[in-house]
Amino acid sequence: MKAILGTAGHIDHGKSALVRALTGMETDRLPEERERGISIELGFAHIELGDSDAAGIVDVPGHERFLRQMLAGAHGFDLVLVVVAADDGVMPQTEEHFEIVHLLGVRDAVFVITKSDLADDARIADVRDEIAILSVGTAFEDAPVVAVSAVDGRGIDELRAVIAERLSELGRGDTGGRFRMPVDRAFVVKGHGVVVTGTALAGSVAAGDELQLLPGTARARVREVQVHGAAVERGAAGQRVALNLAGCGRDDVRRGHTAVAPGSMPETGRFDANVEVRPLAGREVRSHDRVRVYVGTQELTGKLVWLDRRPAVEPRQRHYAQIVLDEPAALGRGDRFVIRDETASRTLGGGAVVLAAPPRHRPSKGEVCADLATLESGEPLARIEAYLTLMGELGAPASTLAEAVGVASGDVERLAADGSVVGIPAGPKPSLVTTVPRYAAYVDAIVDAVTGYLEANSGQPGVELEHLRMQVRPRLEQRLFRDVVDRIVADGRLVRRDSVLRVAGHEARLDDADVELGRRVREALANGAIKPPTLRELADATGADSRRLLGVLAVLVERGEAMKVAADLYYDPDALARVAGALTDYLRERGEIGASDFRDLIDASRKYCIPLLTYFDSAGLTLRVGDVRKLRAP
Repeated sequence: MKAILGTAGHIDHGKSALVRALTGMETDRLPEERERGISIELGFAHIELGDSDAAGIVDVPGHERFLRQMLAGAHGFDLVLVVVAADDGVMPQTEEHFEIVHLLGVRDAVFVITKSDLADDARIADVRDEIAILSVGTAFEDAPVVAVSAVDGRGIDELRAVIAERLSELGRGDTGGRFRMPVDRAFVVKGHGVVVTGTALAGSVAAGDELQLLPGTARARVREVQVHGAAVERGAAGQRVALNLAGCGRDDVRRGHTAVAPGSMPETGRFDANVEVRPLAGREVRSHDRVRVYVGTQELTGKLVWLDRRPAVEPRQRHYAQIVLDEPAALGRGDRFVIRDETASRTLGGGAVVLAAPPRHRPSKGEVCADLATLESGEPLARIEAYLTLMGELGAPASTLAEAVGVASGDVERLAADGSVVGIPAGPKPSLVTTVPRYAAYVDAIVDAVTGYLEANSGQPGVELEHLRMQVRPRLEQRLFRDVVDRIVADGRLVRRDSVLRVAGHEARLDDADVELGRRVREALANGAIKPPTLRELADATGADSRRLLGVLAVLVERGEAMKVAADLYYDPDALARVAGALTDYLRERGEIGASDFRDLIDASRKYCIPLLTYFDSAGLTLRVGDVRKLRAP
C-alpha cells in the first residue's frame, strides 16, 4: 500500500507504545530514548494490514523541545493518529501537533485515546468531549475516536481495522511525476556506504537511477532500494523508502536534503504561498517579520512579506505572502509548510506553496494576489497566463509550465498542438509555450517598435533584427526571436531584407546631407567592380564615420543600389551579377569549383573570394559539399 501513517500528540501519551502494540516494532532506537522513556528522534515501523499489504509508520517525538523532529517527519502523512492519553486529556503539545498536521494538509485522522486502562468510562467520555472541541471546524471534525490500551490490548484490533479502512480509502493511486524524497535520515552502513531514508513524495526510484541531492550539487547513484526493510525493484510515492547510494559521502547528505531526479526541480531563495495564521500565533503576523520555515525535512530562516501592501494578518485569517529565505530550498508547487516565530517558540501558521521560484514582486506590478489566486485554482489556460504574468516572461518550456501550474507536461504540449496556446518555435516540441493573448501582445510590441523606430528615423531603411531584439521586452534568445519575426513577416505585417526589418510601404531615403555621400559610395563600388573597397576603405575615401556610412549603405541596399555580401563588404549590383553569371557558367560546364579555382575565375584574392562564395551559398545559388561548391538544384 502506498500510504504513510503518522503519530501526533503530547509527550508521554503513549505514541511509541501504541506503535509497538500495533506492529510489534520498537521505534525508540537510541539508548538515551530507552533510558529516559521519551522519544527524541523520529521512529519508523510498518503495519501489516492483511493480504500482504502494509503501510509505513512515522512515530514523532512529543516533547516541545523536539518539535523540529516532529515537523521533519510529518510532511508525508496520509493518515495521522492523534494520540491523547486518558489520564491527561488534551495537552499543549496535543494542540500544537494537531495544528501542524492541519497546516501540512494531512488528509485524514483517527483520534486515539491511549492508557484507557487507567481511566473509567466517565473519564474517557470527558476526553472524547475534549477531542470534539479540539477538532471542531476542522477537516477532522468527524474523525473516528478509538480508546485503546497498549498494556492489556483493549481496542488495538478495533484500531487496526479502522486504520485499514481509512487507508484503503486514502491509498495513493498516482505515483507519477519525477522522483522526489525529502531525506529524514542519513547514515553509513559498514560495507555498504551511505544510506538515506524518507517518505517518497512523487515518482519512483530503482537501482541504477541517478539522483541529485538538493540543496547543492552532489549527485549519487542508487545501489539498492528497500521498503519496509526488504529489497524491492522500485520504490514509489507514498512509501517509506531506504536508498543505498554510491558516489556520495556522508558529508554530502543530511536531514534537510531532498533526493530528486536530476534537473527536475530548481533550488530557490524565495517562494509565494497562501499562508494561514493560526490561533496558536496569539497575535497578528506583520509583514517583514522574521520566521522559521519548515518544509519537507528542511528547517530554514527567512522573512515573510505580505503581498499587495498588506501590513499584517490576524489569527484565523489567510493571505498571500512571499517568503524570502536565508538559504536555498528545494520545493515545488503545492508543498505544505509550517512557519514559527524566529525563536522557534510558537507556531504561527503555514500553508501551501503557490509559486516556487518567483521574482521579487514590486508594488508597481499591480494585484499580485489576484494572479496567485488564479494560479492556485483557476482553469489551466488562466493558470498559465497568471504564471507568465507573475514571472514577467513571454513563455516558458512546457515542462516548467507543467510543474508551475500543476498539469502534465504532455497536456501543455497538446494545448500547443491544438492552438489553445502558442509554441515557439511551432511544432511538436516547442522551446517556449505562451498564451494566445500574450503572444499577440508581443507581436504587436515588435511591430510597434519597428514603426516607432522608422518614425523617428525616417531616412533609415529599417531596423536591424538584433537591435530590435534588444529593445523588445521580454527579451528572447536570438533563435526564438527570429522564429517570431519570421511568422510576422509571413503574415505580411513586416517586410524583411536580410537582417533589416521595416513596415510594408516604408521607403528608405537619404537625408539631404547624405545624398552626395550616397553618390560617392555608389561610384566607388562601381569603380571597384569585382574588387570593391571594404567598409574601412570607403570610410577613408569618403571621410565619413562608420556609423554614418553604414546608414547610407543600408539605404542603398534597400533601394537595390548596393549588395551586402559580408559585414564589411558591399558590391555594385551589376558587378555582383557578372560574378554570379561567370560562376554559374563554370559550374554548368565543370560541375564543381574549389576556392582556388574560383579565385582564378574572377582574378581576386581570398579577401573577396571567401565572402563571395559564402554569400552565394546563403543566396541559394551554390551548395557547399566538402571543399567544393556545386550548383544548387532549382
